[in-house]
Amino acid sequence: MPFSRLDSSAISRTLAQVADEATDVADSFFERREDIELQADGSPGMRVWREEGFAIRLMRQDTTWLAARDGISPEVFQQALRRVARAMPRTAVSTPPLNVEPWTSRPEASEIQAFPSAVVRAVKAHRVSFPFELTVRRHRRWVRTIGTRLASGCEAETFYSIVSTLPWGRHGALVPDLRERSAETLASNLVRSHLARDAAPPEPYQGVLVLGHAATAVLLHEAVAHALEADILSRSGHPEAAIGVQMGSPLLNIFDDPASAPKGVRRTSDDEGFPVIRRCLLRAGVVEQPLCDTIFARCSERLSAGAGRRGSRHWAPTPRSFHLELAPGDTTSQDLVSDAEGGLYLPEADRGYLDPLSGRFTLHFPYGRRIRNRVPEEPVGPCRLQAQVSDLLDKVRGVGAEVHAAGAGWCAKGGVKLPVWATAPELRLEGLEVTP
Repeated sequence: MPFSRLDSSAISRTLAQVADEATDVADSFFERREDIELQADGSPGMRVWREEGFAIRLMRQDTTWLAARDGISPEVFQQALRRVARAMPRTAVSTPPLNVEPWTSRPEASEIQAFPSAVVRAVKAHRVSFPFELTVRRHRRWVRTIGTRLASGCEAETFYSIVSTLPWGRHGALVPDLRERSAETLASNLVRSHLARDAAPPEPYQGVLVLGHAATAVLLHEAVAHALEADILSRSGHPEAAIGVQMGSPLLNIFDDPASAPKGVRRTSDDEGFPVIRRCLLRAGVVEQPLCDTIFARCSERLSAGAGRRGSRHWAPTPRSFHLELAPGDTTSQDLVSDAEGGLYLPEADRGYLDPLSGRFTLHFPYGRRIRNRVPEEPVGPCRLQAQVSDLLDKVRGVGAEVHAAGAGWCAKGGVKLPVWATAPELRLEGLEVTP
């Protein structure tokens, strides 16, 4: 781990020199990144990006100062410290030693090179054939937060992004590993997209909708997690006012738990150094604990920090979800569609959007299937679902009994992109309208 040798005590003492007031909070955030990409055009070798640096933050009352730097050295650390200091001490600022493990000389990612062939074999197993290209990238990130009040251990994340380019469009996915199951899941998605490539969008329809695991994951992230981020809630009032509000169906029990995320991305602390918690967002549809970072937790005894995330060291942390879980229900997949003749089965969503001021939610589906004779049958083309969040969540009438890990994808809140994950069952909605 590159930051395991950092002297947290020495760094804390140095930060304390600029935290002059009793309520000041100062911390440092160390980050190292490595991206390795196998290109879709078959070019030899792999592209590699590497970077490292840190940020120093000082929070005083309602104001935050942030200084981010590329590279890690005592001299640069002192420059950043002076940048955020509101009034420098009369004595010289001490500089802590910054012992960081060097980069390994040659990056290795043999699993990336083997993955495209595994996907080709998985597609052929479905007895179909169509052209496609894959761009596979491995993302690795190491972080550590050290402040005047607490210091986290070293955290590491490894995951993969895949972009599939097909004659009729593109398909993106995030996966925690490149094992055989990931290849099969991607192949199944590509085959479904192939079968629906010429399907016409459905006519406007209001009735039963059954969302697949992946589509449910996107819905949870966009309609629930974003709606319950403390900075979003603060736009219309105080975030703690949401606690106790009936937000959706009593069937909904939704958690955010970074510690139970897939193994490669699992976290024990957030990007502010606070231990993560198993945060219940909705219990029986009622708001229990919004997503919160240090800034908002300092303003209320009812809000808990631990959900602060940074897109990179160049951005201040904000409340963000990490790994959402919808507790399973007691309805089988067959029962979810058994009395839904003419309804729509929507296996995945490619994007969603929540307007935080109006509460209007939009979810886009690249394709779906019409339910006939108690099973999803003929494909339908792209469509979308629009509704107020409260109305949407109140229309949940069934929660599947079987849960699957389903990476919700990239979240680009405020232009800051982060991976988000989910474990979700299928979901049945009734009385909502789907349009082309």
